[in-house]
This record gives sequence, C-alpha cells and structure tokens, in this order.
Amino acid sequence: MNKKFIKDFSQKLDEDSIYRQMVRIISSHEIKVYQARVDRGDTRMQRYFNSTPLKNVFARLCNYAFSVNEFYTIAHATRELRSTRQAISSIVDECESEGWLNIRRQPNRVEFQASQILYESWKNYVDARTNLMSIDEHKEWIDIYNLYKNFKKNNNSI
Repeated sequence: MNKKFIKDFSQKLDEDSIYRQMVRIISSHEIKVYQARVDRGDTRMQRYFNSTPLKNVFARLCNYAFSVNEFYTIAHATRELRSTRQAISSIVDECESEGWLNIRRQPNRVEFQASQILYESWKNYVDARTNLMSIDEHKEWIDIYNLYKNFKKNNNSI
C-alpha cells in the first residue's frame, strides 16, 4: 500500500471500525486454535499438553529449548511462564516419567528440554497450526494491522 492511499483511506475510517476488524480476525483465529486443541486428543501426549494452559505453553518452552540446543532450569521456566516452582517441578516430573524430556541433573539443579519424541510430535502440531489460517486470512490480518498502525501514526502526528 502506498502512503497517500493509506492516509486517504485512514481518514475515511475511524479507529473503532479498524479495531473491530482486527478483533474479528484475531477472535476467529483464536477460536480455531481452541477448537484444534480440543479436537487433537489422539495421543496421551496431546491430551496431557492440551489439558491446561500451563502444560500447553510448557511444551512450547521445552521445544524451544530443544530447537536452540539449550537446557532450561525450573527457575527459568517459573519466571518465563509466570508460575510456581511446585507447578513446574510437577510437570517436569510427569513429563520425565513419560520420556517427553531430556533431563540433566546436578546437586540442587534440574535442567530440561524436549526429548526427540516431544520434538517430533511438534511437527504434527506445526502442520495443524499453520493450516488454521488461510493465506487470504493472513493477508487480511496483515493489511488491517498495517492500516491500524498507520492510522495510529497519522493521528498521533496531527
């Protein structure tokens, strides 16, 4: 989009109408994400990690650690996930017993990352997740997001 078009178009719209379109798009997408989590319960691992928001994001943290070849501590996970040490420790113990984590232990220190099994299961999740938003929906989101940013920029500079 060129700047003149954006400025002219932005003046014809108000912030609320642009924001409503952003809410429509992101809400629709988040509903699809929720539905996919509910529908994807084929394996014990899927059911476990989709059972609570904390376990769901914990899987992401572990896969991130695996993908960057790092190990994280319980203290790190507690800070990142805004949780308690007890909750993270329980999840680590449960996941370790299932073979879903690589663990390194030292006195008073446990470090973890996703195991190959958890990491491989993520490929299926990535495929499912990327299919939730069509190319057209993605383009619409980017267009309305850019319009909103430009609207805010143009109105703040007046």
